[in-house]
Amino acid sequence: MRSTLTSQLLRVGRAAGKGARESRLRAVALAVAAGLLASALCAIFAASAVYDGRVDRSAARSPQTLDAHPTAQPVALWGYTYDTVEDLQYSVIFIAPLVNEAPLPPGLAKWPGPGEVMLSPALAEAGEREGISTRLGKVVGSIGPDGLESPGERVAYVHPADSHLNDPRLFKIVGYGNPAGSGIGEHTLVTPLWILQMALTALLVVPALVLVAIAARLGATGRDRRTALLEALGGGARARALINLGEASLPAALGAAVGLLPWLLAMAVDYRLPLTGFVMPSAQLRSVWAELIAAALIALVVVLAAVVLLHRTRRQRKKKGAGQSVLPRPNSQKLPALKVVLCAAFLLLATRGPDLLAARSPFWFIILYMTGVIGTLATLPSVISLATAALGNVLADFGRRKGHASALVSGRWMSEQPGVTARLVAGLVIGIGLMGQVQVHSSRISEPMIAAEATVNRIGASVLTLKSPAEPGRVDAFTNAIPQGIHTLALTAPDSDGNTVLKAPCATLDQLRLACLGTDVITRAHPDERLAELANWGSPSGRIAVSAAPVADGSGSQEQLLVLLSESRADLPVNAVKAAAYEHLSLSPGVGSLGYSWYVGAKERAETVNWAVLLGIIGLLALGIAAALNNAAEFLRFSRATAPLTVLTGRQKIFYMVAAWTIGLPLLLATGIGLFANYFLSAPMTVPLIGASISAPGIVAMGTIGLLLALASWGAGASQAVRQAGRWTPEAD
Repeated sequence: MRSTLTSQLLRVGRAAGKGARESRLRAVALAVAAGLLASALCAIFAASAVYDGRVDRSAARSPQTLDAHPTAQPVALWGYTYDTVEDLQYSVIFIAPLVNEAPLPPGLAKWPGPGEVMLSPALAEAGEREGISTRLGKVVGSIGPDGLESPGERVAYVHPADSHLNDPRLFKIVGYGNPAGSGIGEHTLVTPLWILQMALTALLVVPALVLVAIAARLGATGRDRRTALLEALGGGARARALINLGEASLPAALGAAVGLLPWLLAMAVDYRLPLTGFVMPSAQLRSVWAELIAAALIALVVVLAAVVLLHRTRRQRKKKGAGQSVLPRPNSQKLPALKVVLCAAFLLLATRGPDLLAARSPFWFIILYMTGVIGTLATLPSVISLATAALGNVLADFGRRKGHASALVSGRWMSEQPGVTARLVAGLVIGIGLMGQVQVHSSRISEPMIAAEATVNRIGASVLTLKSPAEPGRVDAFTNAIPQGIHTLALTAPDSDGNTVLKAPCATLDQLRLACLGTDVITRAHPDERLAELANWGSPSGRIAVSAAPVADGSGSQEQLLVLLSESRADLPVNAVKAAAYEHLSLSPGVGSLGYSWYVGAKERAETVNWAVLLGIIGLLALGIAAALNNAAEFLRFSRATAPLTVLTGRQKIFYMVAAWTIGLPLLLATGIGLFANYFLSAPMTVPLIGASISAPGIVAMGTIGLLLALASWGAGASQAVRQAGRWTPEAD
């Protein structure tokens, strides 16, 4: 009997959903909400799987050193360094077998010979324009998937020439498979997992939950009437829940399945994510197929739970000496006073909490900050609804005293519907907050990075620096191998006072218009901007003495850098210089322009920003869908509610006035309050230690979008009300 009643109530819910007003709109909203939430949760599980895969593959290819296993037989020499392609770092691993049966590193089908190289497919593709095929040696093959942390990892295996086998960077190994890792590879260059998961939560999960809440309450007026009838017939909480589940289960299940579909496709084939260039590893996703399905089921449960829990009953409280009434109470809602208090608390946590509670811990700094930001954005719509309700009371009192029908109707509507207002502005407020967070995090860049970018913009690659080996013969071989038209000098390490010396033969100094007598000093104000930049980056004191001396004297008593300057002031042939440096100088020559390490850091920061932009676009899309669906439902409800006014007033102007107050004004308030909150939420990230900045054009753009959305929503709501008024007839409800 119980199961029969349960199935009947579920069928009643499905039938009620099909016949209700705005049923199609709500079904679409529920499906989209479930799909986006399922996909967002899958992204979190997939991120963990990708990071775990990186760790496992890195451990598998990491060497077991002879120092850690002194009784084992050494089988190979191993070493590593970093280089750059497209101004982004990639890993260079040096290997040389010591015995005939030396085991191969994972991903290699054979040992490359002396001077030969194997590249990962991603590195071969990215470095094609920069001559990667000739930089490190002769390319004889590619690295297989087993030797890569991800399909898009950029890495090279190089068998050094015999002349480099005594390089100090090489050490003996006894095999592969070291859980401690080698400290090299893609995992050392990417954002930590916890930061990525925080970003996924803030930019994907939170917008999806906003859409879930809006979808659950969409078309609430009709369901409230249905609930009142159900209560009058004696139905309890279980009956209400079953009917609501019957109405929402099918669209929510379809949405969750659609949200899972892209991840099922990603299990079958590797594909490249837009903007970031990251290749999603299908093999790694297949290892967590159960977790991805569980994520879709969790999303379905969350949506159905929201549908049940956010359905408000309309029973009146028992009065003293009276029984429980089954009559519907007036369609008014409580003001969200608690959420207003929570909003203030979260705002205080975001703006002051990190400095006061976690100033010395970057981890807890970000945790506290993001908790405050998310909490503020989640509760801020309630603050706006409270402000709108308070303004509505003032407006209604004004309309009653002055006899303005539009002011009276608008004021009553605004004061009695705080929940409707909160749903109306939620998408816009949270969208402004997310856009602000994406912008402020993407602007984080240190002062040296800014200076390095300015240096590259001024002089490009017309000056290069390299590590100088102690053997003068290697320097001579290198200078003979590089193209003509390049000056070669040496820059000594700073002394105790921070001063350095630039050494070169007199002929070179004459061409650079520097005196050979040892009296010249290069400063940051030197007329040759290349030498001025060299003084800026090459000497802590900003002063470089000039000395006529051989570039390499063979003493090895003082550490120095080689400095290459273009005779024509044009960019130097970087790839040719790198190829000659790897061949003649050392296994880690460190070729780069002035400030290049900071410049590479800025470029890597830009790559991280691409992830933020991608996730931000998806989050904003979810919020845009939420706002569109909610506003569409609100337009329909607004037009039906205000249509009878045309009979009472005989004028259509009242619809435009009421729409301006009840739709346009809350959205304008949301824009202003959202920008105001965004300013305070961004402030903790603009301190010198963090290095972010607030973009004035970004603020203007967000304000413009909010203004246009308010105007468009006002016009759409008013015009819909006018059309509805022309077709309105009394209904027996």
